[in-house]
Amino acid sequence: MSSSSSIKLQPWNDFIEWGRYSIPGNQIATRMEDNLNFYSGNYLTIVAVVLLITLFTNMNLLVAILLLGAIGYYLFFVQKGNKNIGFAVLTPMVQMVILGVVSVIVVYKLSGLTLFYTTLVSLLFVLAHSALKMRNLKNKASNIVNGIKNDLKNELN
Repeated sequence: MSSSSSIKLQPWNDFIEWGRYSIPGNQIATRMEDNLNFYSGNYLTIVAVVLLITLFTNMNLLVAILLLGAIGYYLFFVQKGNKNIGFAVLTPMVQMVILGVVSVIVVYKLSGLTLFYTTLVSLLFVLAHSALKMRNLKNKASNIVNGIKNDLKNELN
């Protein structure tokens, strides 16, 4: 199987299909890897929607994240390179660490652990679904064909 995979949104009725869940035996690692690869677009959509709902229900947090994103954009894309502040020179790595620490403090002060908990719950859902969902033969065949296509594409490039 190819190690390179693309994020593709699968049909939601296939993603949910209630009759295709079971407790995995020895094949849990294989099942989770297959499902995480195959349903990656669906999982990404679920996590993004949960995070957006969290942000839009806490406007202070939304504004703070937008401001921190704008500061990061300015630091790393508009004014690239080292910054001289008095006697110190801040390299891009130091700037990134400072922005990261400030971001964690601001997000924690504005949302407490809400953002952490909603992210954790959505990721636990993703892991539970990937472990319990049995894929049908059609999906497995599609995954194999896509892997072969990716391998051929990589060899031609």
